[in-house]
Amino acid sequence: MNEWIITTAITLGIGVITYFLKRTMSLVDRHSAQIQEIRQQTASREDLKEQTKELKEDIRKIREDYTPRNTHQKDFDECRKDIKEIRQNYLTKDDFIREISKMDRKLDQMLDMQLRYFKEG
Repeated sequence: MNEWIITTAITLGIGVITYFLKRTMSLVDRHSAQIQEIRQQTASREDLKEQTKELKEDIRKIREDYTPRNTHQKDFDECRKDIKEIRQNYLTKDDFIREISKMDRKLDQMLDMQLRYFKEG
């Protein structure tokens, strides 16, 4: 009976050790996968230096090509002034059509008058 207790105790001990060993190995595997994912998502120093250099070059180009807001505002004001001037000095489509219609009626009246004059004369 003594052997049976020792065998059971050894088997239980091996089972407990195996359980914790398996659990530890699973954690190690999970952490290893997370570390790989983090490495893939991070950038190297060389990449960062290259991107920083490109961004600095872009900023330099923007500063060279930059047009101040006041200049744009001045251009917008000129456009608004031109639009006001155009509205004051030019006919709208409706006004043009109305004037042409008046002229057509007058020409029709003149034609009618000439036809009556030649018929009577």
